[in-house]
Amino acid sequence: MIMDTVEKKVIDESLRGFGNDQAKIACRVQYRPVDPKYDEKIRKFQGCPTIAVSRGGRVFLGWYSGGICEPHMENYNYLVYSDDGGKTFEAPLLVIQSEKERNVHALDIQLWIAPNGSLWVFWVQNNAIPLTDENKYMLLASQTSKLPVVDRDGYLFPDMRHTTWCVVCDNPDAEDPVFSEPRMLDIGFLRCKPLVTDSGRWIFFNYDQLNDTYGYSISDDNGKTFSRHYGAKKIPTSFDEAMAYKKRNGAIRMFARNESGELSEAISLDDGFTWSEAFLNGISSPNTRFYVSRTPSGRIILVNNDMRDVRCRMSVWLSEDDGETFAYKKLVDDPDYFTSYPDVDFFDNKIYLTYDRERTGAKEIRMLIFTEDDILSPSTELRSQIVSKSNAV
Repeated sequence: MIMDTVEKKVIDESLRGFGNDQAKIACRVQYRPVDPKYDEKIRKFQGCPTIAVSRGGRVFLGWYSGGICEPHMENYNYLVYSDDGGKTFEAPLLVIQSEKERNVHALDIQLWIAPNGSLWVFWVQNNAIPLTDENKYMLLASQTSKLPVVDRDGYLFPDMRHTTWCVVCDNPDAEDPVFSEPRMLDIGFLRCKPLVTDSGRWIFFNYDQLNDTYGYSISDDNGKTFSRHYGAKKIPTSFDEAMAYKKRNGAIRMFARNESGELSEAISLDDGFTWSEAFLNGISSPNTRFYVSRTPSGRIILVNNDMRDVRCRMSVWLSEDDGETFAYKKLVDDPDYFTSYPDVDFFDNKIYLTYDRERTGAKEIRMLIFTEDDILSPSTELRSQIVSKSNAV
C-alpha cells in the first residue's frame, strides 16, 4: 500500500510537471556547434543511434551521448551526416543539450524521412529535479517496473510523462540544411520510426509510462496536428518502444518491447483506431528496442537481438509471406557482442542499419550497408563499421 501511494504521488506530480513544467519549453537546438565538450574522445557514454537517408543519398546519423550514463543532466542529442555513402561523417550538424539551469533533460533522438522527402528530427524532454531529503521518497517507485525512477549525480529523473519534440528540414540535401523552429508534437516518448498507412495517416508510437495501455499519436494532415490515442492493455513493460507495419490485408501489426523474453503484439483492423488484446507472439527478444517495417521490395524486415534475456546476437530477419514467418535470418558481427537499439532506412536498393555496442564500455556507434540478397545468400557475412568510438574512461 505504501508503494501504491508513492506511485500515485509521482504520477500526479509528473502530470503537473513537478510544479515547474520546463519540459514543455524546447531545449536549444545548436546548429554546427564547435564546443569541445562534444568531442568524441571525451565521451564516457554514447548509444541509442538512429539513421535516415535522404532522397539524394545523404546519410544522417544521430545518437545520445554526454555525461557518464543515461539518464544524466549532461546528456545531449547529436546529429551528423555523410555525403560519401557513410564512409566518413561531417562534424556535428545539430546538438540538442539538456539544460541543467532549467532542470530539463533532453534524450533519445529519432530520425525519419517523411513521404515528401523532408527530414524530421525528433527528441524527448522531461523534467528533472535536484535530489533532496524531501523528495527521496520518489525512489521507492523504482522498486516496481512501472515507474523506473532513478537518481544520478544529485538529480532525480521521475518525470514519466515526457514530451516529444521535432525540428524539420524540408531540403535535407542542401549544402546548408535549414531546420524549422522546435515544435512539441505531443506528450509521450518517441523511440521508433512512425508508420505511414495507405490512407496517408501517420501513426507515432510515442509511449506513455504513466498509463497501462499502449499510447500513440495520429496525424491525418501530414504532421500539422496530432490527436492522442490509447490502445491495448500493455504486457508489462517500462519501455514500450512499439513499432508497426501494415499487412497486405489492411491489418496493422504492432510489436512492442516487454519483460517476458519475447515480443508482444496487438492488431488493428481500422487503421489504428482500435486494437486487439496484446499477446506474446513467440519472437524472442530480450526487453530491448527492435526494428520492423516493410522494405521497398515488399518483404518484411525485422532487426532484433535473437535472444530472450541478453542483448547479443543482433540479427536481420526477412519474411516473404507478410511476416507470418521469417525464413531468412542472418547474424550481424560477432554474436557475443553486447549490442542494442537497431534502426534502419532504405536507399537505392540498399539497407542502412545502425546500432550501438556497449554504451559505457566499448562506446561504439556502428553502421552497415547491405542488400536483401545479402540476407538471402547463405555465404554472405554482415560486418559493420565503427562510426564513432570513444576511449574515455
